[in-house]
Amino acid sequence: MNTETPIKKIKTSKIIYVLPTDTMMKVEEIFESLPIHHILVIENESLRGIISKSDLLRVYRNYAAEGTIPDRHKLKAEELMTTDPITLDTEDTIGLAADIFLSNKIHSIPVFNGDQLSGIITNHDIIKYCFR
Repeated sequence: MNTETPIKKIKTSKIIYVLPTDTMMKVEEIFESLPIHHILVIENESLRGIISKSDLLRVYRNYAAEGTIPDRHKLKAEELMTTDPITLDTEDTIGLAADIFLSNKIHSIPVFNGDQLSGIITNHDIIKYCFR
């Protein structure tokens, strides 16, 4: 594997997203219908955050610890998301992405081309690249 390869060569360009005001129910429906583990939260073409399946599990655990269940029709994406996610540029390298995944214990990074959201790269993308 060439760790100097730019991530634009392996990133996923199709952006799956929700609005900050979309419900937990909508987020769960997207996860159930697509083979993905991360959804971007976008408002006015600007990245606001990211939601992972792990974030949803954390919400369920927190409610269970309180002896309640979340109202999936009222909880909003902005209440579930991780704000200010780490981002990369399309010209950044696969090696840099791998270092960020390992040092931050995360599994996805939104990718920008300048100021424009361009896609997402995941640890799965790097594994596929290594074994293609």
